[in-house]
Amino acid sequence: MKKKIGFLLCLFWSVLLMGCSDEETGTKMDIYYVNPDGNALVQEEYFRKEPNGEESVEEVLEALRKPEDGKVAQSAIPKEMEVEKFEVGEQKLKLFWSEEYLEMEKSREVLLRAAVVRTFVQIPGISYVSFYVDGEPLKDLSGNPVGLMCAEDFVQNTGSSLKSYQTTDLKLYFANSDGTKLSSEKRTDVHYNVNTSVEKLVVEKLMKGPSSDKRSATIPDSVKLLGVSVKEGICYVNFDSAFLSDGYNQKPEIAIYSIVNSIIANGNVTRVQILVEGSGDVVFKGTVDLSEPLEWRADFIEE
Repeated sequence: MKKKIGFLLCLFWSVLLMGCSDEETGTKMDIYYVNPDGNALVQEEYFRKEPNGEESVEEVLEALRKPEDGKVAQSAIPKEMEVEKFEVGEQKLKLFWSEEYLEMEKSREVLLRAAVVRTFVQIPGISYVSFYVDGEPLKDLSGNPVGLMCAEDFVQNTGSSLKSYQTTDLKLYFANSDGTKLSSEKRTDVHYNVNTSVEKLVVEKLMKGPSSDKRSATIPDSVKLLGVSVKEGICYVNFDSAFLSDGYNQKPEIAIYSIVNSIIANGNVTRVQILVEGSGDVVFKGTVDLSEPLEWRADFIEE
């Protein structure tokens, strides 16, 4: 009889413990919200029940709208705004917002993008997020598509304003006059937004071309940058399909290592993976294999 009672007690406690652990089953992640002043991000710990896929996106969208403590945080998504649909595939999440998105103040809109992107890229199978408004790709103030966004596009600096800027010195590598070697160009006191990563800043400056006519640009004007992210010491640079078109005036290796060497020289990475429309399954101009991250190459630099 005592054995039977002991067994029942063990079973009772096992069931009780299982019930307690069920409250925290799932995958731990952070959900990003906006602070009470509406000028910075705050994060709350969350246990995601759905591991990945569309069900996980739906769950996290709901969590983004409902902070646990409204006194500490508020949703970055206005109540009147809706996600009409979304699509998941090839490491990308596409969010289609209602037209109310365009009515937000710019400062709040940037916070919304930062909160949403930094939250969703924690889900396996999602590395980039893109926004669509009323069925059209979201555009910046210049009318250009914002494109794919990643966490590193929104570097969070606690206590600093999203409008704050800082300066840095850069050493960029462009092609020399005949396109056979890399020629360095130093930029001093470069101003940039604190919410832009140095790696992205480098690529953007490369895309604008050199300041001297003794060097030539290595990225054609037609190319669009879709995203720059950093994970585990590797910088991932994602261009659109125009990256593979004509318009280069140098050897293929020089064009590629202009990007690789410039990022490594200024950023916090040791390797660079160049992607085209999110894919690394590319042999650039039939010469440079982009399927694996690339390292620094000193032999391409002009003495």
